[in-house]
Amino acid sequence: MRSTLVAASLAFAALIAGPVPALADADARTSPKLQSPADQLPRPTDEALRTAMSALRDTVDDRLRADATQPMAEADYVALAAEIDRQLAAITAGRDFHSRAGRHLQWTLGDIGDGAGLMRTAPRVAGKRLGFLRVVETLNFYGREYDHPGWVALKP
Repeated sequence: MRSTLVAASLAFAALIAGPVPALADADARTSPKLQSPADQLPRPTDEALRTAMSALRDTVDDRLRADATQPMAEADYVALAAEIDRQLAAITAGRDFHSRAGRHLQWTLGDIGDGAGLMRTAPRVAGKRLGFLRVVETLNFYGREYDHPGWVALKP
């Protein structure tokens, strides 16, 4: 019994002391390739999406410019959130989110909706401002990730 324990210990020590071939080739492996056209950047868009996202961007940009001269009050954030929600509803109406590209778009639009929700429900202006900045940053993300010629990033 004792000799079996010693032999097993020696075998285990030999296994962990030697080089591990699977780890030795880790640097030689190529990086994984994208599996789907929906994973390729920029992500595909259609004319209806580009038009609607441009309108949403313009709405937010107008408010950003006005906010530089006169900061928004709580009611302004709530009104802007309602307008963003209205535009998001128009974007999502009739759109197929069952494909991989559709799911990516759904996540992006969901982030915009989350920002609008924070603008609507945060108890203080600072929280509403964070929601507004989330909308701005997600719109900038859209511009980087999606095929939208002429997209101009927003400057918060």
